[in-house]
This record gives sequence, C-alpha cells and structure tokens, in this order.
Amino acid sequence: MRDRLPLRTLIAFHLLVATFIQSPVCRAEILEEIVAKVNNSIITLSQFQARLDLFRQQLNRKYTGDELDAKLASSQEALLHNMVIENLLVQRADVLLDMDKVKKNLLEDFKKQQKIESDAELDKLLKEQKMSRQDLLDTLARLSIPQMIINYEVRRKISVSEKEIQEYYSSHRSDFVKPERVTFREIVILFEDVTKQEAQARAEGVRRELDAGADFVGLVARESQTSSKEGGGLVGPFAKGELLPEIEKETFALKPGQLAGPIESARAFHIVKLESRDPEQVTPLPEARDGIIEKIRDEKFDDKVEEYLKKLWTDNFIYIFPKYGSAEWQPAGATGKALVTEP
Repeated sequence: MRDRLPLRTLIAFHLLVATFIQSPVCRAEILEEIVAKVNNSIITLSQFQARLDLFRQQLNRKYTGDELDAKLASSQEALLHNMVIENLLVQRADVLLDMDKVKKNLLEDFKKQQKIESDAELDKLLKEQKMSRQDLLDTLARLSIPQMIINYEVRRKISVSEKEIQEYYSSHRSDFVKPERVTFREIVILFEDVTKQEAQARAEGVRRELDAGADFVGLVARESQTSSKEGGGLVGPFAKGELLPEIEKETFALKPGQLAGPIESARAFHIVKLESRDPEQVTPLPEARDGIIEKIRDEKFDDKVEEYLKKLWTDNFIYIFPKYGSAEWQPAGATGKALVTEP
C-alpha cells in the first residue's frame, strides 16, 4: 500500500516551489523588497530566495565549494525568469479556466492519490498541519496550473498532417515491426573444465532418452541445473539477438515440437525443444496512428512552447529590478526551463 504524501511535505514544497503566488501590488504595504513585477502581481525577495534555496539543495547533490557557488550564481537570473513565466501562466489560467472547477478536480485527485476517504479525514489532517482547505486548494492549483496551461494552449493545438504521419511511419518502419520470437523448453547441464566430458556424456544420454520418447518436462525436473527448471524448463519468448548465438542458431531453425542439442555454450550443454514460434508482425498504420501523432507532437513541442512563452512574455508587463537581472526575453535554454523541479 502506498504511503500518503505528508501534508507537512506538501506545505514545505509549496513554500519553496510555489513561490510564484500572485501578490497584488495593493498589498505592498508589507515592507519587503520587490524583485519583479508581473502585471498586477509581484515577486518578493523572500519568494525568490526560497526558489534559490530549493535549487541549492538540488545542486548540493552534484557540486561542492566554488563550483557550487558558481553554478548557483550563473543560474539566478534563469530561476527568476522561471518564476515570471510561472506567474504569467497562472494569470493566464484565471482568464481561460473555471478555477473553482479546476481546484475541485485537483482536490478530488489529491484525496484519491493520498487515500483520504472522506472530507472529515481531510479536515482533520489539515487541522493537524494548521492549514486551511483553501491553502491546500491554492497550493494544488499553483503546482499544477503551469503545465495545465502549456498543454491547453500549446500541446493540444499542435497540428499533424496526413503527410507527416505517412512520412514518419515510412521512415521509422522498424518501430512498428514486432520481430519473430520463439518460446522453448530447455535442459541445461553445467560443467567446469574438469567435468566437461562427464557433462557432455550426460547430455548425450538425455538426448537419447528424449529421442526414445521420454517426457521432456520430466527430464527437466531430473537433469536441468538452472532456474528455468522450476517452470518445467519453459523460457521466452525471445527475439533474434536476445539469446546466445549458438542457441539462437539452433532454436530458430526448429519447428514446434522439434528438439536440438546438446548445444555447447561457454559453461553448459543445452537441449532445447521448441514450444511455439510467433511470426514477425507489422503494426498497420491505422493502429499506429495515434502513437505517431503523439511522437510528432513531441518533436514539435519544444519549439512551440518557446514560441508561446516568448509571445506571452512580450504581450505582458514585466519589470525586473536591475540588480536581479534583465526583463528581456531569453530563450528557454537560457532561462532554464528545466529548472522547475521536483522536491
């Protein structure tokens, strides 16, 4: 049973990651330094510092000393730009989405994921953490909305033509071919250098018994010396390239029911009986279509996101105080799109 994510953890993550809270300028009477303005919202120094602290924790896993300090210093403006983008996406959500409905759905998903069975149980947990239901709703929304808006505004609008689908299917033909595969039973007799002749004689004796009509599974139980013995020697299915070459050559030449061996490998003699052969299968285009569309969308996605975020940035009022960086748009590679991270 999966453990619940502690609400305390969620709160801590909220304090660190969801630092793009829309802080109306009219509340600026609270004396705190402002780092950036995004339309009618602000990003405060404490919010920015919280994001830096989170990023430092992640960098600590890879870097130390001067290298850590240099990496953090070079990433500060990128982190701030990430926060601006997150803020813009939240503001966009207020325009596009029914936020009450979104929060309700997020809350229901959260309860299912955390195995919270009733509102009473949820309220009890929230009370223990000194957190209101509205705090939880806001947190869940702020952690989910940026990606939600990207999917809504960008991914679902990426068009894929019939020509692109056909070209992808033709140029990635191997992706849609399920190779021929074999399933077989095996008797494996192991040897060391000093016992090789003895093992070979034993394997040849087993083959003679099989040729005389002995039950293969019965001989597996009596003679085989590997873990496949527990399943009656049954192994597979295997495609070409997944078996030892010497075993592959013999096994793929058999018809169901036929025997091969003893086959010598580096440290064993193998006797095999082919159970079944699955022929090569090609997935037809109609069945592959949906997957191809998603793959093409994936290929186009980064450029489309870049284009969308640039327009969102330039269409809105953004001011970053000079000591913290520039308000000029920077490509995602420079703004550190990947710096939005997991706790």
